[in-house]
Amino acid sequence: MPRGCDYFRFKQFVVHQQRDVMRVNTDGVLLGAWTPSPNGLRVLEVGTGTGVVALQLLQRGASYVDAIDIDGQACEQARENAAQSPWSTQMNVLQRSFQEYAEQCETTYELVVSNPPYYVGALPSPNERRNVMRHADTLPLEDLLAALELCLSPSGRFVAIFPIAEGSQFIALAAKARLYCSQQVQVADQPMKRTKRLLCEFTRECKAPKINELFIRDANGEFSHEYRTLTEAFYLGF
Repeated sequence: MPRGCDYFRFKQFVVHQQRDVMRVNTDGVLLGAWTPSPNGLRVLEVGTGTGVVALQLLQRGASYVDAIDIDGQACEQARENAAQSPWSTQMNVLQRSFQEYAEQCETTYELVVSNPPYYVGALPSPNERRNVMRHADTLPLEDLLAALELCLSPSGRFVAIFPIAEGSQFIALAAKARLYCSQQVQVADQPMKRTKRLLCEFTRECKAPKINELFIRDANGEFSHEYRTLTEAFYLGF
């Protein structure tokens, strides 16, 4: 996608992003493509942004998505994208913090997904909206866990993507709260490059996690077979 483009066209839907400072990116697409077994479930997405992850999950068979975001402009953009998609009646977008939503939540979810704000202690951006979306001050890991305790059903799953340091920290914190990492994918740009992201699934069942690797590109700099296979249902070029 050209830098600054106001829309991103996928195979079955288009994401407009002129309102939202957080544009379609690899992290979000990976989360929407990798999240295990959304079929038939009512899903909660925390921090929906443009709505891309919610739309991916609906394409993959989720029955309904409640999508929340703290940013009003992001919510407007997500609503517009949902309205223009094939799943316009299956997505509800609300402007709420996760903390507030969890306190008022009248149901629990079998699946909660999030690409949470992750910068901890980093220098803030001059763009206040970007700070809200990217810095963990608005959703500290401890608050994320507390909200999940209220919203996640006993058999439910939480799926998220983190930078490596924050992901490792959350895995340790979650285990103390009896929420355990059951699956993990270590994401790197290429073979022999360091892991940059962790895709994680959490459940309340304590067992050894399944751990795999994913390289975005192969040693020749081409998109890897594994990455293409994971995302081919969405990207036009795959």
